[in-house]
Amino acid sequence: MRMKNNSAEPKKKANKIYSNIGLKLLSVVLGFLVWLLVLNIDDSAVTRTIRDIPVNLVNTDAITSQNQLYTITSGDTVDIVVKGRKSLISDLDASDFKAVADMSKISITNAVPITVTANSTNIAKKVSITVVDNVLSVELEDEKSVSVPVSVVTTGEVASGYTVGNSVAAPNLITIKGAASIVSSIDRAEVTVDVTSAKDDITTNCTPVFVTADGEKVSDKSISYDEISIAVTVPVYKTKNIPVHVDVTGDPADGYLVSDITYVPETVDIGGDASIIKDITSLDITDVDVSGCTADVETTLDVSKYLPEGVVVTKESAYINVKIAIEKSVTRNITVTTGDIILRGKQSGYSYEMSMGDSNTITVSGISSAVSKVSAKSLKLSIDASKLSYGDNTITLSVPDGDKYTVVNTCTVMVKVTETQ
Repeated sequence: MRMKNNSAEPKKKANKIYSNIGLKLLSVVLGFLVWLLVLNIDDSAVTRTIRDIPVNLVNTDAITSQNQLYTITSGDTVDIVVKGRKSLISDLDASDFKAVADMSKISITNAVPITVTANSTNIAKKVSITVVDNVLSVELEDEKSVSVPVSVVTTGEVASGYTVGNSVAAPNLITIKGAASIVSSIDRAEVTVDVTSAKDDITTNCTPVFVTADGEKVSDKSISYDEISIAVTVPVYKTKNIPVHVDVTGDPADGYLVSDITYVPETVDIGGDASIIKDITSLDITDVDVSGCTADVETTLDVSKYLPEGVVVTKESAYINVKIAIEKSVTRNITVTTGDIILRGKQSGYSYEMSMGDSNTITVSGISSAVSKVSAKSLKLSIDASKLSYGDNTITLSVPDGDKYTVVNTCTVMVKVTETQ
């Protein structure tokens, strides 16, 4: 059998592969170009705004070394516009960038230029960055140092029958530094201690808060101070209730008198070391001045001013409201008859005959409300007959002053003593 020659088959296949080779290569190139076109359309260059990138300050000692402080008025964050391939730009956020303001480059208008760079070198090479507002603005102010007192404020109520003593803070002065306008407004440093239901002394450490004279809190980052905490001791004492006595000093104007003294409260609660308060039995106030007054005097007294050192008063008893009533003085003549006079100590075997002397009036002077109530009977006039002599006796009636009036003039009485027939 005769074998068939197959050598022509490979040649035919090769001819098919290389036939129209130019067209085939052109198709490949065109396909690649189409792929590139589609790729560029899908991942084209785009722009995107990234907002609120925090601005870091460097070389701040360029300002602070001049004893000045700065306050940022604008530009503490910055916005940027980035341009690059969509595939890269779409995944970027504020954390991929760093914004820096070099304080050593501050201008005469207190403006500091802001520069923004990408954190990654790869990103930096593939995107362009435009800063929207590339200026950080600050206010400069001189630094000031002052010392302010430490004031202890207690909150809550101690246990019943107890009171808070004079608190002690250590240190009792704090030196603070900060912007002159801020520091100058600070009146004191306050520390607060809760004394709710306390029966014993309280010792604690507190962080100070700075306040103005009006009690408004001052919070500013520029304020610095050395003392991190303040050691505070709040004494807690048992209380003692004592009566109050109020009197006046001086005299009202001519023709006027003190008619009444009233005050509230009439007792106060004090506290202190037991060895001190055991000897305090009353609160005596004698310095309410009525000199030259023609009208009522009303005043509020601070009890603490009348207490010995180391003794305190409870909040409820801290002040006493006092009213001194001032009235015009009046004079009144009271007619006296022998029937208004009592003879005491009559001796047996003698008879007594009374008659009025040249004047039969007693003159009293005082406030109207008191003088109007005085009568010959209310004066309880009497003569001690045991001291009379036989015969005619001239007796000047002894009339004591009343609480709210004085006796200006008295009168005489004639008493004739004879033996009984």
